[in-house]
Amino acid sequence: MGMKERTRKETTFGQALLILILSIGILMYGIIGLKLDPQIPLLLASIVCVIYAVYLGIPWKEIEQKSTTIIGESIQAMIIIMLIGMLVGSWMACGTVPYVIYWGLKILSPSWFLVASLIICSIMSMATGSSWTTMGTIGVALMGVGYGLGIPVGVTAGAIVCGAYFGDKQSPLSDTSNFAAAVAKVDIYDCVRSMIYSTGPALVVSGIIFTVLGFQYSGKVVDTTEVDIMMNGIAGAFNMSPLLLLPPVVLIALIIKKVPAIPGMVAAILMGVVLMVALQGETLSASLGYLQSGFVGNTGIEKIDALLTRGGLSSMMFTISLMFVSLFLASLLEVTGVTVALISKMTKVVNNRVSLITVTILSGMGLNYFAADPYLATLLPGRTFAPAFDKLNLDRKVLSRTIQDGGIVFAPLVPWGSNGIYAAAVLGVPVLTFMPYYFMYITPIFSIICAITGFGIWYTDGRGKKKKTGESTANA
Repeated sequence: MGMKERTRKETTFGQALLILILSIGILMYGIIGLKLDPQIPLLLASIVCVIYAVYLGIPWKEIEQKSTTIIGESIQAMIIIMLIGMLVGSWMACGTVPYVIYWGLKILSPSWFLVASLIICSIMSMATGSSWTTMGTIGVALMGVGYGLGIPVGVTAGAIVCGAYFGDKQSPLSDTSNFAAAVAKVDIYDCVRSMIYSTGPALVVSGIIFTVLGFQYSGKVVDTTEVDIMMNGIAGAFNMSPLLLLPPVVLIALIIKKVPAIPGMVAAILMGVVLMVALQGETLSASLGYLQSGFVGNTGIEKIDALLTRGGLSSMMFTISLMFVSLFLASLLEVTGVTVALISKMTKVVNNRVSLITVTILSGMGLNYFAADPYLATLLPGRTFAPAFDKLNLDRKVLSRTIQDGGIVFAPLVPWGSNGIYAAAVLGVPVLTFMPYYFMYITPIFSIICAITGFGIWYTDGRGKKKKTGESTANA
């Protein structure tokens, strides 16, 4: 054992940079060049890191221990993500999500179409926790309405994507928010609450801009045929009742009461099961089956069925596997000292909260474009800069917000990234066309303003105990 310790090599900054570049290169080639899902490229990048670990003289046992520790720290988040799949299946099958969508569609108005689209997409993505589902269902219908109004497709798509990603980031059901919470090692509700300080103002500014842009379309007649078809299809498939709002009301009440996330979600899931049986006439067997496999729409109307088919425990296994391999790569970068070497070189740059938060955001933005993967763009800055946040006694929920502001918010603006490709495909609008109208890109500006002013900044006493917002400004 002593011999291994004496022959063990230390990671230099140059080596750390080389390993990071190699890892990103493998991910870019696998995801962009070979068009693979991120899991296999992440595993290949992990193999490179394992080889480097062997070169350093790190025993496999230590690699196992580190990876087990880091993955183990995220098990609760993985359980929550699985519960999210069950919750969405429950809420979809019992009629809660369709009810929210139905009434959201009713606020459409010719002169307020753009801001209404922003609000509708925000509501749906908050209800489902998914920007992709929002864009691929309601978003498609709203694109048709916008075309009938004569509104440029880029503007309409911009409003849809803005709303979809705002709701995604602010929903405790979002897999990306739960992923960021796991990386930062904070409670999902703390993560979501901290995000409102940056995404909230960005949404307000977006709403104002879309309201002004929408004034020029006042007085035009809206062709709401497709929206009416969707509304009638939803109304025909479910027994509509205000009681369908009970599950989210219960969940919100439990959040306010600070009930832990897992029992709170279980309660909301079971409430949905009760409504399936009581209001929708489902059997107990079928109701519980929706928790595993999700709800499948069978109205016979293709667009409605695509809208309703959602959720289930099985639907979250892709995200769970992605978390496993992402965290394994993170453990390798940590055990080899790559992250430490990079941090030590940047000490002079990130010696206060403003520079730290700014550099963390820029790192996430850069990784979005170079690695084309929002999970990696969230994971690497989160793992790399977490010690620096701790050194300044910044609460980890500030970290969870910061890595999302750089790593997730910019995801749909990457033309070769999975989010950009998906948005362009389902909306029929190239990324570069809706990019000027995706005003959520100002989110990092508000994050940096918080860093400068101390508003929305929380501290600990160095031992994990919380302090009030802005209580410590010595490191500003």
